[in-house]
Amino acid sequence: MLERWIVRHWIALCVGCVLMGVALRLAYMERGYIAFGSEWAIVPIVFLAEKQIRVRRRRARRKCRNTGR
Repeated sequence: MLERWIVRHWIALCVGCVLMGVALRLAYMERGYIAFGSEWAIVPIVFLAEKQIRVRRRRARRKCRNTGR
């Protein structure tokens, strides 16, 4: 079950991890110490964005089917 979830969301996982890694390095360079800040929220934000994209695509497909195109 977990494997299926990972396969389904691998793009969001990769993008989120890369962005979080970059944000962590930048935050560490700026602060000078490791701390928990908003950079840790990047992965959940990426998943929320992915969900919104899927919902909007689904709505657009339904709208297209209903118009007879």
